[in-house]
Order: sequence, then structure tokens, then C-alpha cells
Amino acid sequence: MKVVGKFLSSPDKCGYLPDRQWRLEYEYVSELTPVEYMDKVRAGWRKYGHALFRPVCGSCVECKAIRIVVDKFTPSRSQKRSFKTNQDIEIRIGDAALNRETLDLYVKHHEHHADAVGWPKPDIRNSLSHLNSLSDNPFPIEEWCHYLDDQLIGIAYVDPLPDGFSAVYSFYSPELPKRSLGTWMILSIVERARQLGLPYVYLGYFVKDCRSMKYKAKFLPHEIRGVDGVWREVTSLEDDED
Repeated sequence: MKVVGKFLSSPDKCGYLPDRQWRLEYEYVSELTPVEYMDKVRAGWRKYGHALFRPVCGSCVECKAIRIVVDKFTPSRSQKRSFKTNQDIEIRIGDAALNRETLDLYVKHHEHHADAVGWPKPDIRNSLSHLNSLSDNPFPIEEWCHYLDDQLIGIAYVDPLPDGFSAVYSFYSPELPKRSLGTWMILSIVERARQLGLPYVYLGYFVKDCRSMKYKAKFLPHEIRGVDGVWREVTSLEDDED
């Protein structure tokens, strides 16, 4: 790993809990291997392009890394239904590539969430910048394109690691709500990890009072990384309230 710069951000409005402030520690890297990033993920870091980051928010410790233990994961009834319903979807895994089809789906997804849950309205400049940052990676990131009848309906960006997969970002068509595509895309990553004998699927941070993160807790059992650095198993939704 080659780190070209480190810094702490100034305190700012938290992106997860608007009534609080956050502060992030950054490491910008020019080179990073999957093994090195695996170690950082295990230590509670995440990645955005070439920027590694983790929250250092003083008294607030609500951002907790979460991962699915593949061999222990037991899908709920609704997750089983989603997995069965979406067996007609074709997944094409390849290198990340920015094109008009990707941009259109991204904007459609974000416009829906802006209306449904108050996300910021997407604009072309910020959308292109975000998509470009997802593709600009210090090691190859995988783009999992989901097709239904040869039509692109979802994309998941996934970092392949020696001990599993790290789910980076995903978006999907809002026109197929009965398919629960967000759930399906995570289930497809878990299934691929199972096929390859990989133990973990990392889902980034979980913040229990952040509405847009509620879905992560539904993949049970999962493990949460504590402030002491120990990953502890969570077997029910109630356990996440502790």
C-alpha cells in the first residue's frame, strides 16, 4: 500500500444522523492490494475511489462495520421469496464501465429515493462524479450487472477480497418493487461467496437509527464490529438495539 496523504476532515453535519456531526479520517492511496484492503475492512475502514476512510467522531460510535457470515446466514421468509422470484435475472460480472445506460439507471434510482425518503435530487455532474469514483479503484472492482429479458435493471459494485466480497454500492430500477431488487442483489453476492467457499460479505457501516440502513440488519445472523475491534455475532433484530 502506498499512502500519498492523510488528513482529518473538519466536523460537519453527519450524513447518517442529521442531528449530529461527523468527522472522518482519510488515507489517500496510489496503490492498494486486495489483501491490504481486506485488513483495512476488518479494522473498520471503507473505501471511496482511492480514499480510505473511517469515522472518528469522538463520543458518537453509531457507525459500526457489519458483515454477513456466509456459512451461518439463514434467509428469512421474505428473503427466500426474493431469491426464488429473481431466478430469471441474469448477472453479468465484469470490469466497471461508465456508459449512458448506467447513468440513466443511476439517476432513475436516485430520483425515486429523493421522492420516497428525502434523498438529495440527483444532478448529472454529481452523478457522473460518483459513478466515476466507483470505477476509479486502486485494484479492479467488479461491476455486477443484473438483466431481466436483456434489460439492465440493477448494478452492484463489489470489491473481491481474499476472505469474501465487500459490497460497495448498488442501484436498481424502482419500477419492479415486488422483486425487492436491493435484497436480491445482496443475496446474489452471498450466494456467489457460498459457491466460492468465501466466509464473509461486508456491507459497510450500519447505523441503527439511519432509515436507509435498516435493510442491513435483516440479514441474520450477521456480525458487528465493536469499538474494541471485536466482531460479535447478532442473531436477531433486537440484538442490534443494544
